[in-house]
Amino acid sequence: MADLSTNLPGAEAGDAAEVAMALETARALWSKGQGLESVRWIQRAAENAESAGNDLRAVALARAAADLRAEVSMASEPPGAMNEAAALTPYDDFSEQTIVDSPATSLARASLQSGVQISEAPVPPPTSSVVVVPSPLTPPVAQTAPRVPQHAAVRVAVLGGNGSSRDLTVRVLGEGESAPAGSTEALLVSLDPQRKLP
Repeated sequence: MADLSTNLPGAEAGDAAEVAMALETARALWSKGQGLESVRWIQRAAENAESAGNDLRAVALARAAADLRAEVSMASEPPGAMNEAAALTPYDDFSEQTIVDSPATSLARASLQSGVQISEAPVPPPTSSVVVVPSPLTPPVAQTAPRVPQHAAVRVAVLGGNGSSRDLTVRVLGEGESAPAGSTEALLVSLDPQRKLP
């Protein structure tokens, strides 16, 4: 084990000082034949990389620790004592169903969302609350809830669009009518409760 393994990571230029020191310690321990202790220092380097905000480096170091633990366990531990998945568990918050966006998808989403403006709905001014205490001679007064404005909405088929001008071509769908093939069914809502949609 005194020979340095190809899986044994070394310090890189972008590593934090704690990461580099842990990796140097791991290499020194490995060269002295202390494989398990070396693996522990590589895991510590991975934790330090994560604390420093370098998640990619943390995952790479955790994977290297898992590979080295497998090398060490073949010689000194029963098989199956540790695997890569177990070593990566503290750094991996993904599941088998997690979908990771490609950089192109993320950029496309960011460009589409850049024109979206989200604002909070206006808060109506507080109304003064009057408590009516009925006297034995007056009948109780019925309380009515404030009227909430109703917004018109209509089902439409989005037939196409022009990305540069941000124009959409839509067609109003009749009752029970399905959107044509190749289009997207959507709901168009008027933000002005006084306006009716076609």
